[in-house]
Amino acid sequence: MVVKRGRFGKFLACSRYPECSHTQGMSTGVLCPEDGGKIVERRSRFGKMFYSCSNYPACKFAIWYKPVPRACPKCNAPFLLEKYSKKSGPYIACMKKECGYKEVQTPEEQGVKSPAQETASGTKP
Repeated sequence: MVVKRGRFGKFLACSRYPECSHTQGMSTGVLCPEDGGKIVERRSRFGKMFYSCSNYPACKFAIWYKPVPRACPKCNAPFLLEKYSKKSGPYIACMKKECGYKEVQTPEEQGVKSPAQETASGTKP
């Protein structure tokens, strides 16, 4: 299996694709809470990224936010979601709205350099 890029995003395919027609979506490493299948990355017909169960159409589970393979420390939900807010920036939240768990990410956790780090390393003119 090799990683290919298609009209709806990245996917795994047989190395002889398209002669060999076996394909699967890119897994996020998180299991579906409804039937235990893998949650895979997909792209809607309008180009927006979403995440759904690999057992579609038998399982209709789908979410808009990227799942993080960590259990919620507050309510023990099976995974957390990566979200973004214009006010607070990126954060990680529980998949259950009633739980209310929220964890703000710092630039170091995101792997993004701060402006002070960029000028010190000489990457910015």
